[in-house]
Amino acid sequence: MMKKTWVYSAAALVVLGALTTACGSKEEVISTNAGAKAPTTVTQGKTESSVKTVASTAKPAIDAQVSKIDGRNVTITYQTTNFQITADHMDQKAVQGEGHLHLYVDGKQKAMIGKAGPLTLNNLATGKHEIKLELQQNDHTDINVQKILNIEVK
Repeated sequence: MMKKTWVYSAAALVVLGALTTACGSKEEVISTNAGAKAPTTVTQGKTESSVKTVASTAKPAIDAQVSKIDGRNVTITYQTTNFQITADHMDQKAVQGEGHLHLYVDGKQKAMIGKAGPLTLNNLATGKHEIKLELQQNDHTDINVQKILNIEVK
């Protein structure tokens, strides 16, 4: 009986996790796999946006780089071109050249970012990780613009 209850509880947590990481969640605190001792969190700095606007029909782009690895904490800086990152209209009608980022760690969506500036992943598990930043319109439509960073936490 105890084992059956544990299995149901684990299944409920998986479903709950899938629902809370869906696109509709604005949560920026993230958790890694169950083997991690402390949850991985995402924090953002207070720097100004580095958006370069050329023309409204120009294709958006993103560039990102790891700016610092401090133990299990990784800071990533990013810049967009022809795209403004803002939370002002998140979950609303798409506006060309405006939206937010979806952050993925090892293929799992961890946060939606609606502010410009560096972000820090705290308490990453040791090992290799794939970090993906994906541009999204306000209504969460993927515009197929992304940047993938491969890192190793030692």
